[in-house]
Amino acid sequence: MTQAPPRQAHAVCVGAFTLPSAGDVRTVREALAEIGRCRVLIASAHLPRSPRTPFTWQERAAMLRDSLDGAEAARVEFVPLREWFDDARNAQALQQAADAAGVARDAVRRCGPARDESMTPGDPGMRDLHPELFAADDAQAALATLRGRVAPGTAAFLQGWLGMPDHQRLREEWQQIARERALWAAVPYPVTLVTVDAVVRAAGHVLLIRRGRHPGKGLRALPGGFLETRETLAHAAIRELLEETQLDVPEAQLWACLKAVRAFDHPWRSQRNRIIVHAHFFDLPGGTLPRVQGADDAAHAEWVPVADLPGLDGQFLDDHLVILDHLLRGLGLR
Repeated sequence: MTQAPPRQAHAVCVGAFTLPSAGDVRTVREALAEIGRCRVLIASAHLPRSPRTPFTWQERAAMLRDSLDGAEAARVEFVPLREWFDDARNAQALQQAADAAGVARDAVRRCGPARDESMTPGDPGMRDLHPELFAADDAQAALATLRGRVAPGTAAFLQGWLGMPDHQRLREEWQQIARERALWAAVPYPVTLVTVDAVVRAAGHVLLIRRGRHPGKGLRALPGGFLETRETLAHAAIRELLEETQLDVPEAQLWACLKAVRAFDHPWRSQRNRIIVHAHFFDLPGGTLPRVQGADDAAHAEWVPVADLPGLDGQFLDDHLVILDHLLRGLGLR
């Protein structure tokens, strides 16, 4: 007699749940009805608050949990999935999470629209940056437009969040990005922008700045900026590095310490538009840390121990922590 296959222990749902909807809750309930228990994978986790991802993964999980009744919520487990800005690494992380739950990857239930189907990077309509949260001057009017579309727990959370300091700060950032995108929208072809970043290592530390302007005001970041018309990528990286940090190292020495250049081009790496960054890695010799001081677009510059980087989740602009991880691990320096 053939034995029946073992009953699946968990259903698995995955989504970013940046603004949990009634449809997301319905998917989780269907999974609970079919399997009994559900593991919800919260994608785009460990990112800072931004117009694209306004809420921490814990807040998103709480909105979903509060949309379920007590018995349902007791049968749901929430697990964060880090955003790697790399489709292969994201797929690997999803596969590992599915394996841990004993579920085939093709049995994972996807919640919410796929980002590639619902919007385009740099979309002048700002659909990827939640205009429903940030466009209206009246926070309560914004909430009124969302009722019925979002999950009950989401509506309850927004009732207390709209108009508070985090919302106001993100609205300022949203407005800055909207102004930039409106300018680029006049161009008759898709805009792709080229930028440079500097990853500088010295005596077991890396050089970071705090951004002085939106987007990402106050976040940690790599020194860098836009390529100017009459300069090479490497010239731009050194220029931006010196402008933003006043690094007390002669330019000729920086050229000698340039060890690697890597391009980071994921379409979703920046919420400003389609931006490709070329990260330049400088490895300074010796056991001392050169003097630095924040200037230009940087409110502050400082040396941070490489060993401290894993504890700085959610504090970096865009994919800058991923860039550091990629370069330092790839070069065997971490």
